[in-house]
Amino acid sequence: MSFLKRAGLYCLRQRFKTIILFLVLTLIATFMLTGIAIRDAAKGAAADVQTAIGGKIELNLDTEGHMGSGQQNGWGTVYGYNGDLITQDIVKAISKVNGVVDYNSEDTAAYYGAGVDFKYLPAAFGLSYTPYGESSAYTATLSSGKCSSFQSGKYKLVDGRHITPDDEHACLISKELADYNKLSVGDKVKMYSLDSDAISEFEIVGIFDGTEGASGNALTVDEIPANCGYIDCATLFEMFGDELNGYQQLTIYVEDPVSVQNVYDRISALPELKGKSLKLSIDTDEYDVVSTPLESLQKLVNTTIVMIAVVSACVLTLLLTIWIRGRKKEIGILLSIGKSKANIILQLFTETFAAAVIAFGASVPFSNLIAAKAGALLVSRVTRGTANLNVKIDAAYLLPLYLIGILLIAMSVIASSWTVVRSKPKDILAKMS
Repeated sequence: MSFLKRAGLYCLRQRFKTIILFLVLTLIATFMLTGIAIRDAAKGAAADVQTAIGGKIELNLDTEGHMGSGQQNGWGTVYGYNGDLITQDIVKAISKVNGVVDYNSEDTAAYYGAGVDFKYLPAAFGLSYTPYGESSAYTATLSSGKCSSFQSGKYKLVDGRHITPDDEHACLISKELADYNKLSVGDKVKMYSLDSDAISEFEIVGIFDGTEGASGNALTVDEIPANCGYIDCATLFEMFGDELNGYQQLTIYVEDPVSVQNVYDRISALPELKGKSLKLSIDTDEYDVVSTPLESLQKLVNTTIVMIAVVSACVLTLLLTIWIRGRKKEIGILLSIGKSKANIILQLFTETFAAAVIAFGASVPFSNLIAAKAGALLVSRVTRGTANLNVKIDAAYLLPLYLIGILLIAMSVIASSWTVVRSKPKDILAKMS
């Protein structure tokens, strides 16, 4: 009789033991599948973060040693930057560098405008240093959607659209300011700049919220976040002409944070930057905030999978050892009639693997139930909500599960049966008698 037939007859005869073995293997497979699914979900989330956030390189003015001599005025000593600005030629050269996918300029408080035909939310001091009252600060930008306050989620666009590089005479204002003046998207407002001594007209292309309750005890109108907005860079250049022929800051976006150093090196080598009083730096803070917890989660899950495999092997070995010692007589008879040790071990392996084949398949629905909850728990504990995991059991996971299962079963069967199988048939039967 072949070892396959003997294994099948034993499983049918010892139904209770087979059911126990099935339940143990189902539990082991469920934990293994859950771990594999969470690990792959973390890898997928890390890849999505790379694509969504990318890497950043900052190009800024190097003010050290380029601030000129101070000039006295009614407000004190004023220092002016006398170095290089980020010109359109530099921007164009950077945009052509391999690996650069986009760029943006965000010049905070680049423009101060007093409302000609609208009013700012009032502050403690009602200053009137212009013919139209007090001015508030506006950030000049190429793409307002890429500005830090919108990227971080502090501000959110609630109506209209963001400012784009093609815009001229466009602005974003807060919902608080729009409601205060009964303004809406498409309306035009006029602002007076004391710096240029000119009135400029802007079209409201978007309205954002997120400023509510942030005014505190503001002394001046520009200290109230709701009074501060965004304008396009083109209009700023138009207003100040030759006085402002470049950007103060440029954020360069790289698709893959892993290759950000290579892109940095290419930009550094551009002839347009040689000898310029500009400084280049790598900024991966936003990516690191999300990717570091995901990497920690992957390491934790990998460690857990190894621990599950080790514990599973020990439990399975212990269980099989107890059962095989109760089969000494059977093994002794098989050895005495000429069955080889390998043949007997193959029978024991087949008995266990037969239960495993059904158990591993049955573990899939249980794993689906547990994996999502376990993934959510780990995300809340490890990543602290900085990322979401899409945990699901894929059919492709069954192959590594069966390979790991075969290895664990083989090790457990050999370890648990060797002490009995290596004995001589007459010694086994003598002890039994």
